[in-house]
Amino acid sequence: MWSLRQSCSLFSIPMNEQLLAKCACSHCGIHLEFPIEGAGTVINCPGCGQPTELSLEAPVAASSPDKPSAIELVAAFTGPVPPTPVSFFYQIGLVFVTIMMILLPVAYLAMVVAAVWGVYYFATHFAFLLGAGRGGARLYLIKLMLYFGPLFIGLVLVFFMIKPLFARRAARSQPLALNPGVEPTLFAFIARICELIGAPMPKRIDLDCQLNAAAGFRRGALSLLGHDLVLTLGVPLMAGLTLREFAGVIAHEFGHFTQGFGMRLSYIIRSINGWFARVVYERDAWDLALEQWAEEAEDGRVMIVVHCARLAVGFSRLLLKLLMFLGHGVSCFLLRQMEYDADSYEIKLAGSEAFEATARRLAVLNEALGKAYKEMRATWNLSRRLPESLPAYVSHQTARIPPAVRERIQDTIGLSKTGIFHTHPSDGDRIRRARRAGEPGVFHLEQPASVLLSHFDVVAKQVTQLHYAEDLGLDFDPAMLRPVDESAPSPT
Repeated sequence: MWSLRQSCSLFSIPMNEQLLAKCACSHCGIHLEFPIEGAGTVINCPGCGQPTELSLEAPVAASSPDKPSAIELVAAFTGPVPPTPVSFFYQIGLVFVTIMMILLPVAYLAMVVAAVWGVYYFATHFAFLLGAGRGGARLYLIKLMLYFGPLFIGLVLVFFMIKPLFARRAARSQPLALNPGVEPTLFAFIARICELIGAPMPKRIDLDCQLNAAAGFRRGALSLLGHDLVLTLGVPLMAGLTLREFAGVIAHEFGHFTQGFGMRLSYIIRSINGWFARVVYERDAWDLALEQWAEEAEDGRVMIVVHCARLAVGFSRLLLKLLMFLGHGVSCFLLRQMEYDADSYEIKLAGSEAFEATARRLAVLNEALGKAYKEMRATWNLSRRLPESLPAYVSHQTARIPPAVRERIQDTIGLSKTGIFHTHPSDGDRIRRARRAGEPGVFHLEQPASVLLSHFDVVAKQVTQLHYAEDLGLDFDPAMLRPVDESAPSPT
């Protein structure tokens, strides 16, 4: 990742050759090499297609009164963050729930084995139907249908029961990985928070375009036995929060990893819950082919067999759904408790007031994000235009929310309630706990969180383009991107 205007570099070449210089595109940051006599010329960038000036100017110094250095940020943390104790009975409950969750796929596997045995039993014990006998050809055809019809239905049932066992997670887009040498302020900020709450420092920090932050095992199950963590930060989140609020969010994410054993068990629980949800609700080419076959069948006998097969597939999905709800119900209470424990670190680090302010701000940002995507979809369908920076566009939409609507959103936060099957407590319950804690916090800087990145605007544009191409799957040209003030329609 590069600055808006990198320092152009000159290098020695023989006297009979042309003297060259390098600078960076003012839009996408790509390096451009040009003859020195071309300085001051405006060209269309070969990377993004936007007009940019070939310049020999040195970059502006990064330090400014509004942008604290890494040393100043680290010094702004004024005190320790005491650990949140975890009861023995909670740990025992977590082990019990994990065992229960592991048994659910085992139970489903036993059902698959039973279905396979049932098909084998029918195929071997009803083979007498294939033998020719009295009654003529019509009776023999009926016998064949009585044999091959249930056998086909059974095989389809077994196939669709086995298929979920090999279901793969959908491919995810690759976020933008940060270099510690390029972003020392952000890495020092994260390292200090991890040190205060007693969590391991992530091996990698990524950026994406979600209104969220998440810490997890970098290689999934392969990282369970170590401290191989990755922290993914949403650039729209950084654009919408203050440093104090953002520090609290980071403390929450790494608060999960202060319970090393518990976090690993919860990873297993969440993974099994996610697998059940995926195989119950996702559909692939085989599901669509069976539905299409049922719609196109014209022979009545074939229609009966195919619809019976679909009924058997529906039965297998019903079994999966029942197991999913059972596992979800067993694990929800403990998962909510883990969220409360992680909240405690956010409250201790940023303070109770900042915790509540973050919840209210996120509610408004979510509203703005929904409006942003709605208008982006309209402008894309009408004119194939997109904002060049989604974080800036979300900020623009946030500013456009009328005060009455903003007040209504914030006032309704405390009315939400936590349901039995919720994996996260409601905002209202979390805010009430924060108020009861009455923590002042140990970090109080209120500058925008975007100051953590050396050149936030450039990074936001890069991550936005990755989001369009990989997350949304849009076939766009960089020339279609417009500054926020041009891409945003005027308020009505």
